[in-house]
Amino acid sequence: MAVQASILAVDDKPDNLRLLAKILMGEAYKVRKVTTGRQALEAARLNPPDLILLDIMMPELDGYQICQALKQQPETCDIPIIFLSALDNQTDKVRAFTVGGVDYITKPFQQQEVLARVKTHLQIQQLTQSLRLQNSRLQAEVQQRQQTAAELTATLQELRDTQAQIIAKEKLASLGGLMAGIAHELRNPLNFVNNYAESSAELIDDLLSEIRSVSPTDISLAELQAQLTEIRENALSIHQHGQRAERIITSMMQHARNRSDDRQLVDLNQLMEESFKLAYHSRRSNLPNFKVTLETDYDPSMGELELSTDLHRAFINLIDNACYALYKKQQQHSAFVPTLRIATRRLPSQVEIRIRDNGIGIAPEIQAQVFDPFFTTKANEGSGLGLSITHDIVVGQHRGSLSLVSELDDYTEFTLLLPTAFP
Repeated sequence: MAVQASILAVDDKPDNLRLLAKILMGEAYKVRKVTTGRQALEAARLNPPDLILLDIMMPELDGYQICQALKQQPETCDIPIIFLSALDNQTDKVRAFTVGGVDYITKPFQQQEVLARVKTHLQIQQLTQSLRLQNSRLQAEVQQRQQTAAELTATLQELRDTQAQIIAKEKLASLGGLMAGIAHELRNPLNFVNNYAESSAELIDDLLSEIRSVSPTDISLAELQAQLTEIRENALSIHQHGQRAERIITSMMQHARNRSDDRQLVDLNQLMEESFKLAYHSRRSNLPNFKVTLETDYDPSMGELELSTDLHRAFINLIDNACYALYKKQQQHSAFVPTLRIATRRLPSQVEIRIRDNGIGIAPEIQAQVFDPFFTTKANEGSGLGLSITHDIVVGQHRGSLSLVSELDDYTEFTLLLPTAFP
């Protein structure tokens, strides 16, 4: 590398330049000679040398000014500069090093001294450039490894998310198959239970009607009437529990039959409106005096989203639960005004849905259980699968989240977060 080094010699004395060139070229260095500071700056800028030998005492620009100018330019700032000067006091030497020189040779110089110092600083420059190159390569390698690590981390997280979704789907599919089998096996005998219980209750009603039309002068007739009344109550109880079992089976079969990853573009605000109408009117068909005040806060920028067809059922389940809570509170407070509030909001990468009612609320000790299968607070009315299915649809299918906050006898609010892009 030293035999190919390029050296720029700067001195206003041509004799000094000729001597330097002879000494350096004798060692196979490539030498360029300039006699002014402006020529030095231009030569260094156009074709940066490996090293500069710079005289201090020159007209126009002295060596200090030239060195400072070179150190301020990105393309020349790293070139080592050895000062050559007849000035031999300590102040001049300190100033030379202060402006950026790497060495200082006093004139008249000795040939061996010049060659030794030139060789030393060229070797230092070569090592410095090699270190810079290695450092640059190391930094690039570190950045590449960091990028690779980040990509691997993202891929690993994606694989974990995909694995969790697959497991959730497999669990749901298995649960669906189990539900379908159980429902199919239980439906027929339950139909018989319901039919016979209802028929028995009707027959007993007819018999009791005939007995009541006769004066109960005989004590055995009164006893018969009491026994028939008890039988009737038993039959009604059988019928009531049979209907509840029927509702559970219907919910299980829907859960098993309707598991789907079908997707479609839907207007979420319109879907919420339709879900409310279906759930509310279904409740009102059995409770004609039940009325709910609906408050909505739909985000007008919501637009269409790609959602699964099952999400409609999730919204209906939540709204139906809210209607139940409102109806129960209406029974307890005559002046109560049942109110349901539905709000949607579009976030950067998610949509938020809030469903809030001012009904009976949920006790703190059971709030953690409401999404468990078959858990219900509706006594003989519910199947205990509505919120469990809703949780599966929102969290399992859509990789969203479903949470609630509630105060007993005050309110309940469910919050759903769904990704805007279907996973």
